[in-house]
Amino acid sequence: MKLVQFLGALEALSGDDIRALAVDLDAMVASPAEEVEVTRAYLAIESALRRVHRIREAAHAGHRASSTVVHAAERAGLELPDPAVTRVARAAATIARGLVADDGVGAEVAFLRTGFRHARPVAVLA
Repeated sequence: MKLVQFLGALEALSGDDIRALAVDLDAMVASPAEEVEVTRAYLAIESALRRVHRIREAAHAGHRASSTVVHAAERAGLELPDPAVTRVARAAATIARGLVADDGVGAEVAFLRTGFRHARPVAVLA
């Protein structure tokens, strides 16, 4: 999956998609062990970004991803601030950062994307 495809899929999210994603993302960290796995994936992405010197590009991609989720929520008529929108926007930013890193963190990005499996626009991406 490429960053452009991911951002395009985020644009297509409906309000129901965003709410479903927030539930799925919360389920990913329901236990301390699961929270550790998510944290490890995040740290692996951050380490890869430093290794390939793409932190600035990743910051831009993360901002674009989170802004895209917020715009999708506004289009869907969700009242902001909304905890579900914030949760999804933060997760989308992390995945976007992982896509920029693209240095051996494919498994981590795929793992984090499991939280997006019930939102059709994102789930259909390879």
